[in-house]
Amino acid sequence: MRIEVLHSVDAARAILDEAAALFRVCFNRELNCRRWSQLYFLNPYGPPLVTLAYSDTGELIGHSGMIPQKLVDAHGQEYDYSLSISLMVDPRHREGFATFYALFSAATAAARERGVPFLLAFPNANSYLLIKHGFGWRDLVESRLYDWQPERPAPSTAIVAPLERFRLGDDIGHPFDASYRQWRSYDCPYQDELVNDRLALIYKLTDDGILTVLDAQTEHPDSVAHDLGALLAHTGATRVRMSGVHAQALGFDLAALRQHGDYRLRLCYVPLTAEPPTMRFSLLLSDVF
Repeated sequence: MRIEVLHSVDAARAILDEAAALFRVCFNRELNCRRWSQLYFLNPYGPPLVTLAYSDTGELIGHSGMIPQKLVDAHGQEYDYSLSISLMVDPRHREGFATFYALFSAATAAARERGVPFLLAFPNANSYLLIKHGFGWRDLVESRLYDWQPERPAPSTAIVAPLERFRLGDDIGHPFDASYRQWRSYDCPYQDELVNDRLALIYKLTDDGILTVLDAQTEHPDSVAHDLGALLAHTGATRVRMSGVHAQALGFDLAALRQHGDYRLRLCYVPLTAEPPTMRFSLLLSDVF
């Protein structure tokens, strides 16, 4: 097995066809090249760090991608980190975990050499236990996903107004400048709105009629069901999808919501030279589903 580390956008772009083929083998679906381009090639915070594993015959069998990101506090202080994404190992090379271990060891070492202070990731079920027990990653957030829709159609549409900034609260969280928003909205435009003067949401709409809550805040939980129903009518979406963290922030009883399959959303981290600061949880940190 041969390991190769790429440090530039041009190098990562040059292996896109190989990465797409591996993605197809691993997930049995086509790679969203527009989303991939947004994450890897258009990132305003710097070039990606891509680690590749090749078999002895020269076939790509493993891919680890890390992209530079920033957390920002209310006063503009920045905290650099990298987000681990697109971790793939060919199913034919997963037995014994040797390929995964070699690939991710090299990726972590390369991130440390680049000077990345800590890593964040939203691992799937296949990689979660491997990075947790094999590489010492720790949990920050674990949540199921939930779907909600009103019991009956909303009688009227919502009154919506743009938020003052692309951010909720003053906790440390994602950047809220124009370049960040433009980058994150490249594949699917994000909305940041105050609904009926009381429900603050950052969300996205997808072609399947789902309104995905990326962050949420309200001081009027008794009105949330009415406001969300009105927003569905306003946007034409059929249902709301949100993490358990955001559902509870909005005052929902999780037992009364419908779980989105058995999917678990996990935000994990590992310190390389520093611990991450306490941050506000927002799916803008990843937008993984």
